[in-house]
Amino acid sequence: MSTGTSTTPKKSGGIIEKESALNVVLHPLVIINISDQYVRTRVQNNTENPRVMGALLGVQSGRNVEIFNSFELVVDLVEKQYVIDSKYLVRKQEQFKKVFPTYDFLGWYSTSESVVPEDMDIHRSTAITEFNESPLYLVLDTVACGRKTTKELPITIYESELHMIEDKPTNLFVKVPYKIETGEAERIAVDHVAKINPGTGGHTDKSMLAPHLTGVHNAIHMLAMRIKILLQYLQSVKSGKAPADPGLLRRIASLCNQLPAIDNKSFKVDFLNEYNDALLIAYLASITKGASATNDLIDKFNASYEKHSRSRRGGGMGGMIGMGSGFY
Repeated sequence: MSTGTSTTPKKSGGIIEKESALNVVLHPLVIINISDQYVRTRVQNNTENPRVMGALLGVQSGRNVEIFNSFELVVDLVEKQYVIDSKYLVRKQEQFKKVFPTYDFLGWYSTSESVVPEDMDIHRSTAITEFNESPLYLVLDTVACGRKTTKELPITIYESELHMIEDKPTNLFVKVPYKIETGEAERIAVDHVAKINPGTGGHTDKSMLAPHLTGVHNAIHMLAMRIKILLQYLQSVKSGKAPADPGLLRRIASLCNQLPAIDNKSFKVDFLNEYNDALLIAYLASITKGASATNDLIDKFNASYEKHSRSRRGGGMGGMIGMGSGFY
C-alpha cells in the first residue's frame, strides 16, 4: 500500500482519480467463477441482485500481476457489516496451495453496482491483509451486465492507497488498468461453455472442442504409427532382414538420445501433476454427465407421475358421475 497527498489526485466517493502503476492481467476463468456464483446465489435465495464475495488467486512479480483463479468466501452479515470467515479462507488457501503451489492470494472480489464505504473496511480487515498487505479489489457490476447497451466489460479493479485528507490518513481506492488474456486451453473451454444450451444440456452450435480433440487424436495416432514403423525397421536390421542405413540410424539414435533429457525428477513431478489434473477433469466431467442424466430422468419421472395422477383423478370423477346416473 502506497502513500500520497491530497493535493494532486481528485477524490470522488472514496476513489482517487489517478492511474495506478500496476500491470494487471485477468483470465476469463475468474469472470466465469464470479458469474456462476452470482447466478447460483440469485436462484437459490430468490434474490433480485444479491452480493457475493470471493478471493482472487494468481502470481505477482513486482508490479506485474496475473489473476488466474478465484474461489468463494463465506461471509456473514453481522449488524449490517460483512464479516469474512477467516478460518474458511485459511483452509481454502491451503487446499489451493497443494494443487497450485505458485498461486498466491492477491485480493478479493464482490458484485456491486459501485464501491460502497463498507468495502474499505473489508479491504483492510485482518482476514484479507493476513495474506496480502496490499490486496486488489475486483468489482463486477451485475446491474450493467443486464443492460443491452453496455459495450465494455463491467469489471473494475482497485488497489488501496493511504492519503492525507484534511490532515488525517485515509485509505482510498485507486483504479487499476487491466487486460484480458487467455491461453489455448482457456479459449477452447470458454468457447465450449458459451455454446452450451442450458435447456437441453447440449450445444446450440458446434464448439472448437470437438475439432481440437480430433486434431490431437489424429496427431497422436500418426506419431504412434511412425514410431511403430521405426521399431519394425530396427528389428529387421537387427535380424538381418533389411540393410542398415547409417544416415537413418544416426537420426534415430539422435532422437533416442533426447529422451533422457526429460527423464528427471522435476519433469516427473510436473508430469504427474498434469496427469492428475487431467484425470480429475475427466472424473468431474463424468460426475457432471451422470448428474445431468439423473436430473433428466427425475424430470421425466415427475412429468409422467403427474400425468398419471391427473388421469386417475379424472377416472375417479367419471366413475362417480356414472354411479350417480345409475341411481337416477
